[in-house]
Amino acid sequence: MTQAAVASPNVATDPNLDPRVREFLIQIDKDPSPFWQLPQPKPQQILTALQNQTPVDVSGATITERMITQGGTYVSPLRASLDQLK
Repeated sequence: MTQAAVASPNVATDPNLDPRVREFLIQIDKDPSPFWQLPQPKPQQILTALQNQTPVDVSGATITERMITQGGTYVSPLRASLDQLK
């Protein structure tokens, strides 16, 4: 069985992306190296720096925090109610 290779869409011109997401992805795509394979905490630092460069108005969002336990590991995600954002 043969599968055709399909090129991923160009994030700079993909009409399905929110403009705020597009700007974030354009910055990530500038360096094609797999930053997620760098030693810790470098990947988090890279993403945090990019997030800080991509301002988002969250003034209408409701943010809640909930502790989740999975297999003895605790995870504390933040969730924003994005339906209130414009």
